[in-house]
Amino acid sequence: MWLRLSTLLWFFFLPGLAASQGLERAVIAHNSDSISIAPLIYGIEKGFYRREGIDLEFRLLRTDLAVAAIVSSKEVDYMYSAGTAFRAAVRGLPLKIVAYAFKDILFYLMAQPAIQSGKDLKGKKVAVSSPSDTGGLAAKASIKTFGLDPDRDVVYIAIGAASVRMAAMEAGSVEAAIMPLPWNIRMKQKGFKELIFAGSVLRQPLTGIVVSGEKIEKNPQQVKKILRGFLRSLRAFRQEKKEAAELIGRKFHLEPQVADEVYGIVLQTLSEDGTVNPQVLQEFLEQVKKETGMKREITAGDIVDYRILREVTKEMGIKGSRE
Repeated sequence: MWLRLSTLLWFFFLPGLAASQGLERAVIAHNSDSISIAPLIYGIEKGFYRREGIDLEFRLLRTDLAVAAIVSSKEVDYMYSAGTAFRAAVRGLPLKIVAYAFKDILFYLMAQPAIQSGKDLKGKKVAVSSPSDTGGLAAKASIKTFGLDPDRDVVYIAIGAASVRMAAMEAGSVEAAIMPLPWNIRMKQKGFKELIFAGSVLRQPLTGIVVSGEKIEKNPQQVKKILRGFLRSLRAFRQEKKEAAELIGRKFHLEPQVADEVYGIVLQTLSEDGTVNPQVLQEFLEQVKKETGMKREITAGDIVDYRILREVTKEMGIKGSRE
């Protein structure tokens, strides 16, 4: 009871505490407790954002709700689901990706033990966070490689976060689920089957810092502080192997050896300077335009805005980000 009361009082007085310390409060949201949040959480826990004067709060929130909240300038200031934001921006929503954390996706299509191959998923239910977000599209790309029609041959069940999808698999209510690292490892330990690494069939950048165009115009200094904390987080996460692996193990309840393995996988796709290859972005843009049937003229530069990031990297002495 005392613990609950202490927690309640902490959350009640937290905004006032931050204000008293001269910190500017900001909220960043992501749709899943996947490995991609590890560098972000690491930076928050290490105090990199607070050193920049920002009290950054992380929340789990469905991407459609996060997009609506950012666009309307209510409750959420930043979004971490850069892939989903990219697609929303192609459709015309005023979102900007100002930095990337990961250069490639880290999703795996997991199945019930009775599923012998991907072809066995025909007519079956597949759990996703959303059929149209990055995870959902990773599921579709994976299913297509098995010779199935991803839009007709399976039924997608949108049931939220990775933990909920795993619960659905354990309950037997779905035959397959698209799962982010390290949930695939946890599920293999429980006897589920890994059908395919979706990153081998769908190449696109994953998470990053997303903000509204209005925020960039009205409060560029806050965006700059967030990016400075973000770059410090990426660098520390890469350099401080022991502490970073310990966070992964603690956050995702993994044995130390497994946490080390996951950390090694993460490093292979973690961005060094907050950018991704321009060619990858262009290919991603063409893919999204094809998916959405969008005909209007738009460039990757209309969506991915590295201007403030370049200022920050120059000030921090980091090698300049790619155009």
